[in-house]
Amino acid sequence: MRQKLSPEDNRRAWLWAALIVLMMLVLGAGIFLLANHDWSPTPSLPEADAALLEASQGLDSIRITADLDPISQVLTVTQDMTLRNRTGQAQSAVVLRSWTGAYLSEDTSPVATDELYYECYGAAFNPGGLTLSRTRVEGMPVIWRWLDDAQTVLSLPATWDAEDEVSVTLEYTVLIPDCASRFGYADGVFMLGNVFPVPAVWEGGAWRTDAYASIGDPFMSECANWQVTLTVPEGFTAAASAYAEPIDANGQRRYDFTAQAMRDFALVISDRFTAAQGMAGDTLVTAWARRKSDAQAMLKYARQALESYGSRWGAYAYPAFTLAESIFPYGGMEYPGLVMIAADAIAYGSDTLEYTVAHEAAHQWWSVMVGSDSYNQPWQDESLCEYALMDYIGDVYGASARAGAAFDRIETSLRITIPRGVTPGSPIDYFADLTEYSQVVYQRGAALWMALETHLDKDALDALLRDYQSQYRFRNATREDLTQLISQHSGQDMSGLMIDYLDTYMQ
Repeated sequence: MRQKLSPEDNRRAWLWAALIVLMMLVLGAGIFLLANHDWSPTPSLPEADAALLEASQGLDSIRITADLDPISQVLTVTQDMTLRNRTGQAQSAVVLRSWTGAYLSEDTSPVATDELYYECYGAAFNPGGLTLSRTRVEGMPVIWRWLDDAQTVLSLPATWDAEDEVSVTLEYTVLIPDCASRFGYADGVFMLGNVFPVPAVWEGGAWRTDAYASIGDPFMSECANWQVTLTVPEGFTAAASAYAEPIDANGQRRYDFTAQAMRDFALVISDRFTAAQGMAGDTLVTAWARRKSDAQAMLKYARQALESYGSRWGAYAYPAFTLAESIFPYGGMEYPGLVMIAADAIAYGSDTLEYTVAHEAAHQWWSVMVGSDSYNQPWQDESLCEYALMDYIGDVYGASARAGAAFDRIETSLRITIPRGVTPGSPIDYFADLTEYSQVVYQRGAALWMALETHLDKDALDALLRDYQSQYRFRNATREDLTQLISQHSGQDMSGLMIDYLDTYMQ
């Protein structure tokens, strides 16, 4: 006959049973964490190298304090700048480019076009852009003027002689529109490209005041040194043109970014991001996406691309390179130190994602480190990045894969009839749509580089591009600069070949 347990024995038995269950749960959790934790060392941000430090000497400085309210979709900014007059003559005004002003009106927005409207805005236009509240020059309040209807050209009165410095302070808010573009908010992601005003480029005795076109990259700037302090609510992550570890306190997250010798500073912010990190040589590479597997795929392709290009043209100049998933109808969009990769390209995966990452990574050499006129001569960076993609494919997948990609993407484009007579050397406002622009500037433009590869041989062309990168890094190179360099390396005048491939209409 079974003996009945006392209440005390029952209590002890229940306690032991609960303890055993608790131990099993703890053991299971430990096994899960061991299996899923990435035990590789956390990469750290390298120090800026000597060449970058040297390049940063004497540049303009831009100091930003910005606070994002994701509920109202407003970025509140104080921007302090120390600018030098490098025009060679006395000036009566400081002229800045403030690109987001174009998004304030449906008449001037670069994406309120038949081609892009629905994909960017959906059913209805949503305005957004920069609104100034106060401006100061040398500490004194001044009255600003917009020199264009789109509010992209800002003039502040200032008297400064050649080589004089002047301090400028702007206080403003940026309303971020519901817009799937390089500037806008969509599906939980803030894309903040071209948000901060930058000094206008002085060229040919005048300030560049190009319109914000709907195709290509209608902006150009000089290198400056950036200090950006950004505050967002806890739980939000900021991918940026530089890398910084966040500091959390009192429900807020603060980033203190430093970016030296950069042409612009861009951000992508979300509370849905997860990261993958690794090193490519001496560069910290960080990929942000809404799914871990997507971040890991972007990281893999970016590391391969940086290693491929760095071995050919010289090392990537900056200590960090960042990729961020973005919501827009372009494959990718490059900024200094940061590339936006379309969610659609990520969803397509396979070659689409890999080639997009590789093309955008090449821009870190061609348009970021070596600047050019992306409005009037878009081929100078885009065709070179398309050609760079061929090298990436060859390095990763072999010579036959490279030859196949060159045929599919470059040779085939030469057989397409473009009825309007645009050529690879045309300015961006000559093109009817993004497809035409891509076929002519990217793919037909890349045929120039394939011809030069045949004319010079591959090793000689790589040497030419290393020289191009070395001579014009942190500067803007003109078409004439590049033509002269090509002629020097070939030992003959190559201007005729350039005209044939860039300016001659092919039926």
